[in-house]
Amino acid sequence: MLSIADADSLLRWREASLVAIVGERNGGKTTLATELYERFLRGPFAEVVFSHSLSLLGFEQKSFQSRAESRGTKPDTPRTSTQDGLNFFHLAVSDQDDLQRTDLLISERAGEAYREVRDRPAMAMELVEIRKASTVTFILDGERLADGRRRAEAIASVRNIARAFTDAGAVAPEAEVQLVTTKCDLLPTGSAAAALDALAALEQRFVASYSGRFAAATTFRIAARDPEGKIEPGEGLAPLLRSWLKPPMRPHLEPPRLPPLIDEFDRLLLRRRN
Repeated sequence: MLSIADADSLLRWREASLVAIVGERNGGKTTLATELYERFLRGPFAEVVFSHSLSLLGFEQKSFQSRAESRGTKPDTPRTSTQDGLNFFHLAVSDQDDLQRTDLLISERAGEAYREVRDRPAMAMELVEIRKASTVTFILDGERLADGRRRAEAIASVRNIARAFTDAGAVAPEAEVQLVTTKCDLLPTGSAAAALDALAALEQRFVASYSGRFAAATTFRIAARDPEGKIEPGEGLAPLLRSWLKPPMRPHLEPPRLPPLIDEFDRLLLRRRN
């Protein structure tokens, strides 16, 4: 994994788009990132090919429990600890046609930190990955959404987390905000119709609320990993990855304002420019 200092070093070397993945614990944030890596172990994915990574060890450590070699009873992903602070996955990919390279920094932080911002919005500006992100991805846990007893709380939580960051001004106007529903393989069970109706309504409100405030407001539904093997691994990840592969966000800089020119030496500056 890359520390903040490591990420700064990378950005001094080459441009990279920062993707902040935001959500409560056990929502599938780390699984999303590691399953992208797993897709590239099998070859080209989403019309791009793997090019480079400075966090291969981190990807491998986080992916191991999802493999047969771990001898686990089912695929799993280790939880991110609050003591780990902020780290980043680095993934560089190249377009299949012109081989143009794009670097991504994908944030990795424990969900407890985002839950604390939900409850204490004044802390929103302290999370540097949000302020620097080209894309802010808010995670909705599909498992909780599918559970009628936990559905309302899950929807309210992601809505309030997004509101805490956006209302505080932590998300740059040039950024894209996304609502990504994970574990969608669990939705077609039990009270599926109610869960899908609630999700559609939330997606519609999300886009309506943020489309005019940010560069884009989009929604995605994914199933990065299906332990039952009923669907193809990485379902929905390709369009999500493509949405991240855009030029890095550059802040808008106003031209410098000249101070009042009051004497002949000052006016000489204007004469030299003209």
